Amino acid sequence: MGLGLCGLCLMFVGLLAAFEGWYRMTLRELPSLPTPPDATDRLPANLARVYWNLYEPWGSMTVKPMWPWTVAWTVTRIIVSRPSRMDVPPGWTLADTVARRWRPEESQRIRWRERLAVGIWLTRHWTAEELLAFEARRRPLGHGLRDLPEAARHYLGKEASDLTLAEAALLVTMNDDPQWRKHPECFIDRLQPRRDGRLHHMRMAGSLTPAEEAEARAEPVVLSAQWVRACKPCPACFVP
Repeated sequence: MGLGLCGLCLMFVGLLAAFEGWYRMTLRELPSLPTPPDATDRLPANLARVYWNLYEPWGSMTVKPMWPWTVAWTVTRIIVSRPSRMDVPPGWTLADTVARRWRPEESQRIRWRERLAVGIWLTRHWTAEELLAFEARRRPLGHGLRDLPEAARHYLGKEASDLTLAEAALLVTMNDDPQWRKHPECFIDRLQPRRDGRLHHMRMAGSLTPAEEAEARAEPVVLSAQWVRACKPCPACFVP
């Protein structure tokens, strides 16, 4: 029995070593690796807290590095138990999203095994703030916008650094539906409960205190006056 256990342990160690070897070989095949955003590109605190909660169920903005044994343990938990976002290490969902959007070359699409390897590499080398900054500037936001700070100026008439928690949650909530981000002024009555639901989810995840949630939910939904004046009537405005 002792020899059998030793054999199983050796097999497991061999599998971990093989996975690490595959990971390193896949990275060597890529022409380049992602470059982290500059410190000046990082999201302000309120917007970062809301945006992190969009991807991760964890309140604390920390990224757990993925190693061969981490991957093996995560896969095992998902196989033997009901899959849940909590079964995935903190930061992995966001890192995988960044890996999916990144391109080693402008015209080159990343393959699934390369995406997996790059996602693992990102958890080992990038911080939560860097992942958030990268993703926040590559997310479709309607009207040709692909940058959350730019969308804050466009829709709310504010710099991202000046957004309250309620405004940050509203900005992120606009992305829940393509019509909402195209004509948010037409869906104020629907945006507020969804914004409040996101704030409640953040409190349950430990990202907000009850007092912060209450204060944010009491804030009305207000769009930029310049944006509302420029809005033209659209079919969405007449949807009941």
